[in-house]
Amino acid sequence: MTDYNLMKDFTFDERDEFTRKPIAEKIIKLLDSAIDVSPLIIDGKWGTGKTEFCFKLKNLIEADNTNDYKVGYVNAFQADHANEPLLTLIAEVASFYDEKDDKRKNFIKNAVPYLRLISGIGLKAGLGFAFGRYAADIPDALADGMEEIKDGSKSLIDQSLESMIKDQAEAEKNLSTLRDALSDIAYTNPIILLIDELDRCRPDFAVAMLETIKHVFDVENVQIILVTNADQLKATIKHSYGNETDSNSYLYKFFKYQINLPTTSKGAENQAIDNNDTYFRKVVQDSKVIPHTLKDNQFIYEIPKFLDLGELSLRNIEQVVRCIETLIVFEDKDKSKSPIAEEIFMVFLSFVYMMDKELLNQIVTRHINSTKFSNFTNSSRLDISHPHSRSDILNDLSVKHLFLFVFDGYFINSFLDLPSSTIERQTMQRHIKISLGKYDYVSDIHNDEYIKQVINNLLLFDIIK
Repeated sequence: MTDYNLMKDFTFDERDEFTRKPIAEKIIKLLDSAIDVSPLIIDGKWGTGKTEFCFKLKNLIEADNTNDYKVGYVNAFQADHANEPLLTLIAEVASFYDEKDDKRKNFIKNAVPYLRLISGIGLKAGLGFAFGRYAADIPDALADGMEEIKDGSKSLIDQSLESMIKDQAEAEKNLSTLRDALSDIAYTNPIILLIDELDRCRPDFAVAMLETIKHVFDVENVQIILVTNADQLKATIKHSYGNETDSNSYLYKFFKYQINLPTTSKGAENQAIDNNDTYFRKVVQDSKVIPHTLKDNQFIYEIPKFLDLGELSLRNIEQVVRCIETLIVFEDKDKSKSPIAEEIFMVFLSFVYMMDKELLNQIVTRHINSTKFSNFTNSSRLDISHPHSRSDILNDLSVKHLFLFVFDGYFINSFLDLPSSTIERQTMQRHIKISLGKYDYVSDIHNDEYIKQVINNLLLFDIIK
């Protein structure tokens, strides 16, 4: 579970493993500019660190606050039980000031009439009442009038419609007063509201929040930043309005800008590094369970580089590391014969467990589909039947190749093209054994037993929960 209290003080200077500070700085430049960028979406998939980025952005704005911004944070998911998004947003704005401050008092004074009006029966329920529906929602004082409607009397219908027209006029007047009060309070101190976790809210609350942002908070010097998963929010809109709804058009009628949180960052040599790869190394290094020998085993950090981690979230990476930690707790160190290779197998099988249960079962039954394995590891057949090819591969045997050799006996069809000659094949097997030596490789029998033990331990508990 996300620890918001822990995150609220995070800064980019404290840690920025995904190199996102430049993105935050560009967002601040947009907010400071004369360009009308609000409301703005910061889009990212679930588990990509949006909330942490949100707090870091807030703290960065406040750290060099030359425009005297009042910066608020709203966790929409925590607020949706109240079922009133406007009240949530108004409360956040009011919290900028001391209870005795005249700005706060005047703002609340102007907000209360509109809040009271929209939280009553309201226009939709009034229409329902006028035409005989929503009877359960009608106050007792009006219950007797229902009989007049049933008797065909038009007088109460006329009165109800007249009352609704007055209510609507009053609502528009109060809304205008509230917007003026909001604009007035933001004149001296421009407001930035960061709204987080809307993609996790109930569909009706999420849509109500969007409508509130559009109709109430679209005023000068008030800027809204929505930190969310845009695709999930579009699905929420479809849930509310039906699958035929053009959710993309509906959503973007509210917003002027979208910033996409990248899933890669630049490495030392300016190459793109997947954030999951970076985060895996960090979580391993931060673990209080994983020993230093495994943390220092650089071979394990090659594994995420050739797996397709695009569908995994940062939380999934944490779960992979939890698998590794659990295996370490279960491990019988007295039976260890090749620590380096065992650590590599442990990490690889933890990723398999997290990403592809079908492949894990194939490993258990020693009946692996070669195509499935090659797709999972992004590898291809190894042709070591000719001297020039075997020399290149065996002299620089990668971790990816290691798994092809280790699991070759498990494949339905061999993944290795070996020499046809028996003598050449025996020579090749000796070369393979020498090449595997850098991984402290002992024997196929030991590795088979170790792999079986790891999988049994992985399947013993539902570790990822």
